[in-house]
Amino acid sequence: MLADIIKIALPLALMAVMFTHGLELKPRELLATYRDRPLVMLRSLAVVLLLVPIAALAIIFLFRPAPATAIGLAILAASPAAPFQLRNIYKQAGSLVYLSALHLSLALLAVITVPAVLNLFSQAVGFEAEVSVFQVGKTAAQTLLIPVVVGMLVAAFFPKVARIGPTFGRIAEVLLLVMVLLLLIKTFPLLLQMDAWSYVVMAIFVIVNLGMGHVLGPRDPQERTTLAMESGARNFGLALTIGMLNFSTEKTLAVLIPYIIIFAVISTLYLKWRARVTPTVVSSSTQPASGIQGGDAGS
Repeated sequence: MLADIIKIALPLALMAVMFTHGLELKPRELLATYRDRPLVMLRSLAVVLLLVPIAALAIIFLFRPAPATAIGLAILAASPAAPFQLRNIYKQAGSLVYLSALHLSLALLAVITVPAVLNLFSQAVGFEAEVSVFQVGKTAAQTLLIPVVVGMLVAAFFPKVARIGPTFGRIAEVLLLVMVLLLLIKTFPLLLQMDAWSYVVMAIFVIVNLGMGHVLGPRDPQERTTLAMESGARNFGLALTIGMLNFSTEKTLAVLIPYIIIFAVISTLYLKWRARVTPTVVSSSTQPASGIQGGDAGS
């Protein structure tokens, strides 16, 4: 019974959060980000889509985790654009316009990058991943693109309706949090199935990814935080779909649930540090598109 409720309510809550996020976006500003800062965006995409999988491969070969953990890291490395992070990054210390442009780009490119990265890892790690382009595209569209685009359209054509966005967003976030907590409670025994060394390797994976995004991020402090979080966060829903297509749900959750907890702890510490050291500035989501051309345009 609980499993059926989670299976239905979790994606609905997630889509509701993404819809609320779409209410806050302005298409003109998103397009201006690519028009005015193409090198910044290309470099950011390279960090998330190229360097993160390369780092995962190096970590697997250097630290030799258990086979199940290695496969889990491979799937996670191939799954960018974590929808759970969209509002979290912005509320803590991130840049909304830059984050939105980067996040939507990652979701679009996932149709190509996910099968390519999984093919690379299948050769190197030794497992077969049968993930169709259609399945990846469907998952990305359902959890990321469609809710955000619908939210943007509602904000554009029905601005009065968009005013309920903050209240609706808080309700959706609470529902989403409840669903995640129920999932963690249901799968808690799986935490004991993974050995201690695998926990260490996963922590290294998270720290390295956050570090790469932070070091290679734009000069703007908020955007640096944003890229670090996009590099460290993985799309749990997409990874779960890939895992269940190739392995049992139990084996998949036995790796993904520990990763969620490890990432939550490390990323929370990182965001608290960034919120403390990042200067308080006017959010880029409220600035005109022309303001994007300022100081960091060439970084």
